[in-house]
Amino acid sequence: MPRWLDPPWRAGPERRDVDTTDLWAASGAQWLTDPAVGVPVRLVRTTLDLVEYLDRRGAALADEYPARGVGILASRADALQIGPAAGLTSCGGATRFVRSRDGWLAVSLAREEDRASVPAWLASPVEDPANPWADVAAAAEHRDAGELVERAALLGIPCSRVGEVAGRRGVLLHPAGSATARPLAGMTVVNLGSLWAAPLAGDLLARLGARVVKVESTTRPDGARATAGFYDLLNRRSQSVALPLAASAGRARLAALLARADVVIEGSRPRALRQMGIDAPALLAAGPRIWVSITSHGRAEPAALRVGFGDDTAAAGGLVGWTSARADREPRFVGDAVADPLTGLTTAATVAHLAATGGRWLVDVALARVAAEAREPAGRPWPAARSDPARPPTLVAGSHGNAGCLGRDTAAVLESMGIDT
Repeated sequence: MPRWLDPPWRAGPERRDVDTTDLWAASGAQWLTDPAVGVPVRLVRTTLDLVEYLDRRGAALADEYPARGVGILASRADALQIGPAAGLTSCGGATRFVRSRDGWLAVSLAREEDRASVPAWLASPVEDPANPWADVAAAAEHRDAGELVERAALLGIPCSRVGEVAGRRGVLLHPAGSATARPLAGMTVVNLGSLWAAPLAGDLLARLGARVVKVESTTRPDGARATAGFYDLLNRRSQSVALPLAASAGRARLAALLARADVVIEGSRPRALRQMGIDAPALLAAGPRIWVSITSHGRAEPAALRVGFGDDTAAAGGLVGWTSARADREPRFVGDAVADPLTGLTTAATVAHLAATGGRWLVDVALARVAAEAREPAGRPWPAARSDPARPPTLVAGSHGNAGCLGRDTAAVLESMGIDT
């Protein structure tokens, strides 16, 4: 039977003495957050707990990121030239809060296909297809949030109701067999994830001594490559393998890689992998010890059908600020796509814990649930923030090392793992 992970990194009562206000101001995350929002105390403490847990094993995050490592939450902003959130709009500008008839929604229209799907979502034409936000806001006022979320899921539009996640557990464990505990150092991690959460998890595991192999499609590589500095930050410790996943030979090599891995991290909807002939539970029987599935809302359908990014899933988990306690209050985004780095930290800490515990595991990590675990209890006011927050940490081009070109290590990795090229 599956069970929820009780986080071993959660600190005890002594954590109450941490000055979360100072850490939040020094991290760079406060600078990205609307000034009307106070200090998300539980988020700061959760991040600090995770950083310290990983640092005790050698990750050295506090040495690299400000505010004792809490600055990892803001580590993307400088590379992507992201400024502070403005009103109902996120830092990156692709996600907005929209008021529906019965609550608030967080909607992401980051991709061209998302914007193209808006008329079908709203069942009405839009005046400006390239910038349909005015039409979205006007239509949502007269629609129920549940209906809009359901229709968005069918069309692959990232859309969540603010605070829709009821529970406060992020990681669901499915036992998949027995295996002896092994040091993480020396394990092979095959990482299929892209953008932020999964690559961050892979980099953290590489810091802890694991060999990390990042696998990308030759035709659809990780979109984060468009921002070299940020991509290098997350992937410089990984070996790069590129495979033609549309071809049977590429899929066969991928299956062989997964079967030989100790740990697999992936960020796809389960049906996408099944369509490629990849069955996680079947592979766990004799292959990897730990399979981590990172999704926006969870592996189980219908949640598994939904698409989500760091800002809208944070909102689903209730990890948002509010302008006031009045009935006419508005939500505000906290930091930059905060569910992403929080999930990356949580994933790495979970793998480190399970490797030391032993056993075989299918690990269900949902961004929305991870965010819910770090939100403030209902009704607890947020302390006032400092008036002079630090900017996000600066990434100097090349200072973190170069992740290399796509597929640089393909031949060497396949040969080392006994896979025909």
